[in-house]
Amino acid sequence: MHFIEAGFDTTHCTGLFDLFAHTPDLVAMFDADDCLQAANPAYCATYHADPSRRPVWRDIMRANHENKRGPVIETDNIESWLTIADARRGTVPYRAFEAQLHSGNWVWITETVSPSGLMLFYASEISTLRRGSRGLRLERDAARRASWTDPLTGVPNRRYVMDRLEEWMALQRIQPEFGNHTLAVIDLDNFKQINDKYGHDQGDEVLVAFCREMVSRLRSFDLFGRIGGEEFLLFMPNCTLSVSRDRLDLLQKAIRQPAGCPDNTAIGCSFSAGMVAVRPDKDIHDIIRSADKLVYVAKNDGRACVRG
Repeated sequence: MHFIEAGFDTTHCTGLFDLFAHTPDLVAMFDADDCLQAANPAYCATYHADPSRRPVWRDIMRANHENKRGPVIETDNIESWLTIADARRGTVPYRAFEAQLHSGNWVWITETVSPSGLMLFYASEISTLRRGSRGLRLERDAARRASWTDPLTGVPNRRYVMDRLEEWMALQRIQPEFGNHTLAVIDLDNFKQINDKYGHDQGDEVLVAFCREMVSRLRSFDLFGRIGGEEFLLFMPNCTLSVSRDRLDLLQKAIRQPAGCPDNTAIGCSFSAGMVAVRPDKDIHDIIRSADKLVYVAKNDGRACVRG
């Protein structure tokens, strides 16, 4: 539709798709749930993915790692790696980075995210470019990722979350996009008692398990991070308060399934949450404070509930 409005007709669109089909560059599109919707032959061959099956990005990457093909993923724990990568994926309108393939080639990847959550993936060959400084660039990128990541859970930390929120608010003031957006502050219930009864190591496991469950249920452009000890923030663009409440209720049911402890003791947990509608003309810190106050309302109402 946008091509037609810009002066292209359907013939030009067909020609564009034909070019994508024949380029050696990798082109793919993911929806807001991070399912592969379309991809050119180069992407399908490199990532061993079939768009007709609508695979989820996590599953594509997990399968490539297990079979030592596609992109090189240097980790001994693929699930932890996926949690870290998935928690940041799609949270900015545009990002670019380089990656190595098991073929030995290097590609420059760009990811462009629309306001509705669609993601355009584009990668081109750069194996022969700037080889000498690649190590320094990779070290720099690794240090930057570490500064944005909570070291325990692997999800974004407070700094990353606040930077992304402030960027989003600034963009909305310049180019307002009408819609419903929700911010929630989430606090795990009775977490001190879990630490006291089972020990801090098991308390850490509860936090890690909660974040892994949370990230697996995010849309690609939701923003989630740890902003305190057992306190988390979730920003859901293009999501009404009603839909946001339903999503949090489903998460509540999921985490009540207890995680196993080393001594086979079962630990279940719940959370209290406060959520508010986000308006670009408001200060983001005031919005968070409003959501935080509603967390205390949820606690006073018996915990394990959402208010807002």
